[in-house]
Amino acid sequence: MAEAQRIDKARAARARAALSRLGVTQTQLARALGVSVKLVNEVARGRLIGERGKTHKVAVALGLKDGEILPEQTSTEELIARLQRAAKEVAV
Repeated sequence: MAEAQRIDKARAARARAALSRLGVTQTQLARALGVSVKLVNEVARGRLIGERGKTHKVAVALGLKDGEILPEQTSTEELIARLQRAAKEVAV
């Protein structure tokens, strides 16, 4: 877990609020995202910041990071098309 840093109490508070708003437990969120409960717990505690991969997926789900959670089976073509659409939106 190279992303580990000092505990960010404000981030942890936002994560707990997001779980409450969503009305789900850390276990339920982990199952829905296909990640470990430990990973959700580390993001929710403010120990992981969600820079890439699965931690980013959790951070996006909790509203701590901007982004979109793509289904695992997203094709390369669909991913490229989404990136191109996003690039056009930014350019406008």
